[in-house]
Amino acid sequence: MSQAPDIDSKKLTANIKAGGCAAKLGSAELASLLGGLSGNHDECLIAGIEHFEDAAVYKISEDLAIIQTVDFFPPLLDDPYTFGQIAAANALSDVYAMGGKPVFALNIVCFPTCDFPLSVLKKILEGGADKVKEAGASLAGGHSIQASEPVYGLSVTGLVKPSEMLTNGGASPGDVLILTKPIGTGVALLGLKGEQLEEGAASELIDSLTGLNDIALAVARSFKINAATDVTGFGLAGHVREMARASGLVAEIDTCSIEYLPGVLELASEGFVPAGAYGNRQSFSDFVSYIKEVDLAYQDLLFDPQTSGGLLLAVGEDQARELLQALKAEGLQASIAGCLIEGDNPGRVKVF
Repeated sequence: MSQAPDIDSKKLTANIKAGGCAAKLGSAELASLLGGLSGNHDECLIAGIEHFEDAAVYKISEDLAIIQTVDFFPPLLDDPYTFGQIAAANALSDVYAMGGKPVFALNIVCFPTCDFPLSVLKKILEGGADKVKEAGASLAGGHSIQASEPVYGLSVTGLVKPSEMLTNGGASPGDVLILTKPIGTGVALLGLKGEQLEEGAASELIDSLTGLNDIALAVARSFKINAATDVTGFGLAGHVREMARASGLVAEIDTCSIEYLPGVLELASEGFVPAGAYGNRQSFSDFVSYIKEVDLAYQDLLFDPQTSGGLLLAVGEDQARELLQALKAEGLQASIAGCLIEGDNPGRVKVF
């Protein structure tokens, strides 16, 4: 007689092909799918799918607009509570990227009860709930289904004044790109899974993944931010490309000034690069060029799909250094990622 599997010892990431934002469809695939879709024209819908915004924004009055977003994915590590925190932080980030404040969230749950005990799901939900509470929002319910692999995330509703809404377009020539978190989560997670990430580096990774972008937005509010987005599944190069395209400008990325998570350059050099990075490279290959020779590890990290990444802020050159210092004063590992300039073929990204 065969013995039943021990579901209490099964890893959360067992049989997961891609976890976190690395599981998302690629940019080219999304563009193809969404290109033929259209709904009713509504002047109150002031942000939608046209420029791959982080969330939809619907204007209620001159002083109030609703932000609506949804984000979910399979586990990217085995601790259920931490997974719940990361998934929630990632979903909440879209509201911050639009300049808003989260007010309530709904759970989205797919869970294989035949493979894992409900205590695992309970911990996932607790992690998400604690992160929603930290954001000052309320958890208002949700929806759950049986599925072949675990998936968790949130639908988040936020509020913003229309005049204070941020979008990924609207940047001006000469704007400096400020990144509020280090990059390399996809590479670091692969190293963690392969037991190649040192303990200190692993701790910094988790801190980055679970960290909210609320402080970054609060600091940015004291400056004139011309455009904003958060860096997630398309990688830094992909999200810079989207901002440049939406703003009608050309972007330059300085690989030497960007903050990277500890250990990721070495890991990328050793081949710890997630499949999603290769997908991003293929999707954006027609738009990214190199001004000088750039080491392959740096290239891979530009395309590395980020989970719960930082905000990417376009700010005038006259305010950039002050903003950078203000972010660092709050303990954020902020850095200058590059700039936006005028040029032929808007939407192109030049890397050096």
